[in-house]
This record gives sequence, structure tokens and C-alpha cells, in this order.
Amino acid sequence: MTRRTAAPFHRLDAAVRADPWMITLGGGAPAPLQDITPDWDYATPATVDRVIAVDAAAAAAELGFAQGEALSLEVVVEVGTGPGDLPREIVARERISLEGALSLPVTLQLDPARLSAQLSLRTAILLANDARPADALAPRLAGARLWDDRVQSRIEGDDPRFPMEVVSFSKTFPDRPHEAAPWLLSWSPGSPGRDFHGAARLFVNADDDLLIARLGEDDDLTLQAIMGDVVSQMCEAALTGGWEDDLDGAEPGSVAGRVSHWLGRAFGDVAVARGLLENRPGEFRAAILASMRL
Repeated sequence: MTRRTAAPFHRLDAAVRADPWMITLGGGAPAPLQDITPDWDYATPATVDRVIAVDAAAAAAELGFAQGEALSLEVVVEVGTGPGDLPREIVARERISLEGALSLPVTLQLDPARLSAQLSLRTAILLANDARPADALAPRLAGARLWDDRVQSRIEGDDPRFPMEVVSFSKTFPDRPHEAAPWLLSWSPGSPGRDFHGAARLFVNADDDLLIARLGEDDDLTLQAIMGDVVSQMCEAALTGGWEDDLDGAEPGSVAGRVSHWLGRAFGDVAVARGLLENRPGEFRAAILASMRL
């Protein structure tokens, strides 16, 4: 990892060997983590793993510790997710002592329901305890970051999927009017500025065996029908609910930002979309549905 700043103390370099991250999707075989991770969805659990090896003698020499001086290290791994350079949420964190460990395997299992846009994996080696080495430039305070790297992998395209959960409607929504519905979009049109992935969730009815089977097969027509329905719901609410100011210059990751993106893709212009919705709602919905073609 190329650093653009100088630390106020010695850091680790050649003493550390970090294997590339591997990722396992569902029951598949492990594969190297790339810039883009294809074939992932919210129903597929993911596991990431790597091996960190530290040469204890070389580490002490690089950090300025004399032979026999106590050197205690630990590895901290954080997995973040969300769009942008900085993760919006840390979904997994592991802190492991390097005491007596020359080679340390690190494995983290990730909840797919909490993932969106991309994975950001940061690995750091820290000084575990305060120390008093003789070298004036040796690290002394617990928590000093001695080595780190960060890798990112996009798990979705430019149009993120809805956060989705498969539940039994007969158990979750008993005696409700939508108990037999194939899916349900849970969201509130009163908060256009909220983060999209925290404001909307798509529930799919686990009681519908045929629907679940088609989703498991990534059936394009089924996915298009679901997306067309839920996108129409949100776009219609925006156009009839006075979202004009919210759509103009909305943050890409917000509810209004996603709606603005969908309207632009289907119609090119919000005014055109509003006119169709008011005068030819059938064509409006058909245009939304066509824009969701996979």
C-alpha cells in the first residue's frame, strides 16, 4: 500500500506478509476478491478470508525494539459497506491477538441483508499494549497503527438492488389484507432525504414456492415485474407528493436520489414523467416497467 503521509514512528513493512482476500459466495468455491464481485444478491451469504503472517524478529527490528524488549501486536479487520470512498456502515469487525502467532488466518462471515453497493475491507496491525522501547522513533502507545491496507470490491452495479428479506407472510402478516401478496415494499414517502438502504425494504413472500424458485433462478421476467412495481410505487409517490425541490440535486444515495435516477432513465425529464402519470398512467407504468428490463 502506497502511503502519502509519514507516521511519527517506525512502521512495519517487509516483516508483514498479507495474502490476498478470498471471497466465498453461498456454497460456492473461494475465489480471489476482485474490483467487482459478480453474481451476488441479498439472499447469498458471503465469507471473506485471508492469512496475515508476521516475522516477529523482523517486526521488532523494523519498529526499533531491541532484542528482548516486549512487543505485543494485534490485528484488527473491519468490513464496511455502502457507496462512496468511506463505508456507510461497518458490518463486521474482528480483533485478534498476534501473541505467539506467526501466521494468522482471518475469516469473517457477512450478513447479506446488511450489504449494499460495495465491500470495503481494512486490515490493520496495532500495538496492543503501551511500551517503552529505547528507540525514540519506536511506537509507544497502545493502538498505534503500525501497518494497514484497504481493498474495495463493488458488489452491485450503478443501480443498487432493494434491501430484500424473504419471510412467510402468513406468519409475519396474519389476517392482514396483503397476507397473500407475492411481495411488499415497506417504506414511507414522507422522508425523501433518508438514506435509501435504510428507508426501504422489499419483503418477498416465502409462502409462494413458485416465486421463490424463480427468484432463485434469477428469472429476468420475474425480477423485472418486481422492480417495475416497486419503482412505480416510489416514483408515483414522488410525483404526486410535492417532491419537486427534493428531486432537484438530491444526494445519489437518498430516496429522492434513487427516484430521480429512475425517472431520468425511464423518461429523461421529470415534467414528461408527471404529464404521463396525470394523463396516461398506463403508459407511465409501462415505461417504468420497460426501464427495468435486465
